[in-house]
Amino acid sequence: MDLRQLETFVRVAELGSFTRASIVLAAAQPALSKQIRKLEVELGQTLFSRHGRGIVLTEEGSLLLEHARGIIEQVGRARHALAAIREAPQGKVVIATPAVTGKAMTTGIITSFRQRFPKASLEIIEGKSRFITEWLLTGRIDVAILYDPPASPLLEITPLMSHELSLFSLAGKTRAPKGKAVQFRELARFPLILPGHPHSIRTLVETEAARAGVQLNVVLEVDGASFILELVQLGHGYTILPDFSLKRSSFAKTLQLNEIVSPRLKRSLKVAVSTQRPATRLTRETVKLIRQYLGPGSEFGKR
Repeated sequence: MDLRQLETFVRVAELGSFTRASIVLAAAQPALSKQIRKLEVELGQTLFSRHGRGIVLTEEGSLLLEHARGIIEQVGRARHALAAIREAPQGKVVIATPAVTGKAMTTGIITSFRQRFPKASLEIIEGKSRFITEWLLTGRIDVAILYDPPASPLLEITPLMSHELSLFSLAGKTRAPKGKAVQFRELARFPLILPGHPHSIRTLVETEAARAGVQLNVVLEVDGASFILELVQLGHGYTILPDFSLKRSSFAKTLQLNEIVSPRLKRSLKVAVSTQRPATRLTRETVKLIRQYLGPGSEFGKR
């Protein structure tokens, strides 16, 4: 049995006549009759009852017609999907990302997106992780980039990268030893500027502090890595951020960075889409692009 036989069978069955089917299919009637007969022999079933006024489907023929229509429709969908791969995706995709990651995305990802998908549009929103998760679940965004999101059947989550947090201070006026790692328990003697609750950095630092029995000295609670670094540069205190925050700031020459050890503080960046609605091809391709720039082996993933 092949697709051509099924297509011929369906057309003959729908038209109820070999003669009419031969006209529509632009094929000789004997050739159509031969295809149907070959199909009947292969299946071991009589598909049509022939009489003086034409043909009618047998019970077996009616059953095959139902399945044949479905097979032909599925093949058509497959052909359409394969053809669509050759075409650039269209539509719009909305990505939400934490502010510290957003600036990294505004270069490589946006440039590649516009080159690969010239018929599509992109919107990037910065926000806090707790809001980003809500936006994804409510359909406001298509793709979420999050730090350490909790496992959920409502989300399809893919790891991107992990990076360590370090201690930042004003060079020349810091109590942290230059070029040396700082023990986690030593953080108690530094006046810290940290994001407010429930920021993932704040949660991570305080969870480890409680585990180690360390009393932190948080003197300022400020949201936004750029604002925090500016306050550190002005001498208001120390902070704990990913090291690439310094490399991408204008304060790189005035701030000092120290590794934190025993334990090291790590955060995991992940990309998520909702499992509650089907992802478009553009969404799937955008996730692949994000993994290329922020996943293992990428510039950021190596850190």
